[in-house]
This record gives sequence, structure tokens and C-alpha cells, in this order.
Amino acid sequence: MDRIKWTALLMVYGLCLPLAILVGYFLAEPGTSTGLSFISLVFLLLLFPMLLKWHHALLITCWNASLIVFFLPGSPELEYVVAATSLGLSILHEILKKQKTSISVTEVSRPLLALLFVVVFTIFATGGIGGRALGSDQFGAMKYLTLLGAILGYFAFVAQAVPPEKRMLMGSLFFLSGLLAATTDLAFAAGPKFYFLFAFFTNYAIAQAYTQETLVRFSGFATAGLAVCNFILMRYGISGLVNLSKPWRALFFVGALALSLLGGFRSTLVVLGLLFALQFYFEGHFRTKLLPIFAVGAVVVMSFTIVFVQKMPLAVQRSLSFLPIDVSAVARNDAQSTLDWRLQMWKVVVKDVPKFFWVGKGFKYDGTDYLLTRAAMDRGFYSAYEDTLITGNYHSGPLTMIIPFGIFGVLAFAWFIRGASRVLYANYLYGPPELKTLNTFFLAYFFTRLLFFLIFYGQFDRDLIFFTGAIGLNISINGGVWRPDYQEATVAAPTVRFAGVPAEA
Repeated sequence: MDRIKWTALLMVYGLCLPLAILVGYFLAEPGTSTGLSFISLVFLLLLFPMLLKWHHALLITCWNASLIVFFLPGSPELEYVVAATSLGLSILHEILKKQKTSISVTEVSRPLLALLFVVVFTIFATGGIGGRALGSDQFGAMKYLTLLGAILGYFAFVAQAVPPEKRMLMGSLFFLSGLLAATTDLAFAAGPKFYFLFAFFTNYAIAQAYTQETLVRFSGFATAGLAVCNFILMRYGISGLVNLSKPWRALFFVGALALSLLGGFRSTLVVLGLLFALQFYFEGHFRTKLLPIFAVGAVVVMSFTIVFVQKMPLAVQRSLSFLPIDVSAVARNDAQSTLDWRLQMWKVVVKDVPKFFWVGKGFKYDGTDYLLTRAAMDRGFYSAYEDTLITGNYHSGPLTMIIPFGIFGVLAFAWFIRGASRVLYANYLYGPPELKTLNTFFLAYFFTRLLFFLIFYGQFDRDLIFFTGAIGLNISINGGVWRPDYQEATVAAPTVRFAGVPAEA
């Protein structure tokens, strides 16, 4: 017994006291990156037992949370850090327990590994990763890390299945965490005393800060509104949305839609319109009385909008400016100017496609060239899109794939989309009834993001997270993939078998 006491004392004096002294030293000098990193590491070590149990749930919650890890180089977004941590802990758990918990879906994992190979090959073929945060005069490392984080995130999602009793909870947290995007808009409006929040959240308030006083845009509200709309459609579906005994659902949906339009993005209405139409189709309502009801409702809403559009905030009018209605000239001209410079840029960029057809350009670019170009633009010597030619932010999904990664990057992504679509469709068709609404939504959501990425707007390094997160969570919630098992002429209808986590897991 005395030996145990002396061992405990030695641990206190030999480990805990020096650690406490170091923590105190770094707390006495706050603000340094080294101190913040050390304190965060100590904090994570103390939370390690909780992380072992809850890391997968934390990953799902953080995926759309708009949080950043400000004390790490480059201030990466939290979901990528959590994805790497969760995947590492899942692998460690399988090794120590000698029990397989991961879900193998080769239709998705193989193309993602192929895409990972293309990304790594491009890094070496174009001279490295760059990284301003690492002291290099070459920028672009964060785009590579974002892509790699999105790919790692998928494998972290499917490292274990969501327990059946927590399926809807995890799906809800996945989308509702997007409400945090409104934080920076609120912080900017509240004044300098709340600006410290910008250190913890993705800065959506930049649109609010740089737009005209007459046209104030709230990007964070737009993201938060979309998050609520996604949650309602996932949780209740269109059938539940129009349930007259639960009118609050429709009221919350309309309120979230109105909130999202304050961002001034035309894409908001396009995304929600596509999502609603696809879910309406997959739920089979095009053959029911809901079709004429919604058609009449659309006419009524359009008539109301035409009458009152001039009294709406300019940001909302900008969101509606692509419709054939009479919006304010300020809102229409502001929206049209962004469309014009994109069309001009695409005419220039498309000429580079043959040049980078086989081996892509990558993401690395010279920081000096970028800063000099920005200075020339400010003086009116260069066109408004010249800086995007350097950074690769072409505002076009196909162009942001083929120019950085060539045809092989496009083929790997197409292979991934094909595999993910087949998995989502299989779970939609053959999944259990209690998951029908959820699986229907994820199918509609995935195709909505894909159509928007290919046709309207896309940035490959930023958008891959939507696809890997959606398919990863869907597989994790379903515990794998549901497939038909056709019997040889003995039964008329197919039975269903399940391909997923082994029964003993």
C-alpha cells in the first residue's frame, strides 16, 4: 500500500507539477501560437477518454459547424482536424480491440483513393504544396489540405456505424450545426466588443463589411437558413412539411427560407428550388394531389412577390434578381456585374484547358504575383477577374476540376459520383421504412449539390466536402448498403439483403 502511495506522489511531483508550471507560464503570456498550441494539447489529453467514446459523434456535429482552429498554422476548419483525429482513433480502436467496426463500400472508397492519388501526384508534379502559413512565398497549401480533409472525412464517417437509436439525432446535428454560421454576422453587427468571435468562426461577415450601405448582405444568415431548411426536409420530408396538423413545420421552413435570402445570393433560391423539386419527385408526389396544390401555391407566392418585391430588403431583391420580376436597379446591377465578370473570365480560362488536360496546374501559385495583380486591379489597370486567374477560384465546378487536376482528376471524381449515386439510390430503394424519409432526402440533397456544382457554381476544393459528408453519413446511418437479392424464379418480388457491418460488430 505504501508503495502505491509513493508511486502516486512521484507521478504528481514528477509529471503533474512540471506540467502545471508550463501551463501557468503559457497562460501568463497569452496570445502566442506556441502557448495556445501547448494549452490546447494539454486540454485534449485531459479530454482523451471522452474523445475515445464520442469522437464519431463529434465529427458528425462539426462537419457543417463553421468553426476554425485558430491556433494551428493556416487556421484550418475544425471539421478537417476532427476528421483526422476521429479516423486515427477509429483505427487505433480496431487495432487494440481486434474487432472490425468500419464499413467497407468499395464503390465509394476506391474512386476516392484514386482521387487522392491524383491530388498527391499533382502536388509532386507541380513542385510541392506551397503554404503561406508555413513561411513559403508560394500559396495554395490550404486548398490541398481541404481536399485531403474532405477525403479523410469520408473514411472517418464510415469507420463506424451510427447506433439505430441515434440515427435521426446525428442527421439533425449534421445540418443544424450550420446555424453557427450566423455568429459572425451577429458579432459584426454587435460591434468591436464581439470581434473576438472571428477567431473561432469562419468569417461570413466579410460580405456584410464590404457591401454597400444600401445593400447589406448577411452571408452567415444565408447559410444558417439553408441549414434549417435542410433539417426540416430531412426530418419530416415534404409529406410531413405539409401536414396540416403540424403547421409550425411549414412556418419554420418559410421563416428559414426568408432568413437565407438575406445573404443576397441567387444560388440560395436555386439550391432550395432544386432540392425541393428532387425530393418532391423521389417521394412520389408528382402522381398525387400535392402536384396541383403546389402549382397553385407557386403562382400565389409569385404574385405576392411581384406586388411586394420593391418593399423587401435589397439583399432579398438581389437573391430574386434572376427571376422575371421588377427588382430594384441597385440589386439587379450588383448581381449582373458579378455575372458579367464570370462570363468574361470563363472565356479566358477555357483556353487553358488543353494546356492542363493531362497534368493539372495544381493549386500552388506565387504570392508576389497575386499581390501585384491585386494592386494593379485596385488602380484599374487589370480586369476584375485577373486575381482569380492566379488563385484558381474560377466559380465553375468543371473548370476548378480539370485545370488543377487534368482529365484524370475529372475521371476520378466522375467515378466517385457514380459509386456514391448507386449507394444512395440502393439505400433509398431498399432501406428500412424507418429510414425512408432520411434516405430520400440524402439522395435529393446529393443530386442537388451535384447539379448546382456542374451547372451554376462550384469550387472543387470547397465543394468536395458536401459530397463526401453526405455519402459518408448516409452509409454510417444505414450501417452499410442495402441491396436487392433476386431469387432464381422462385419468388416474383426481390428480397433484400444487407451489406454492411458484420453482425458481431
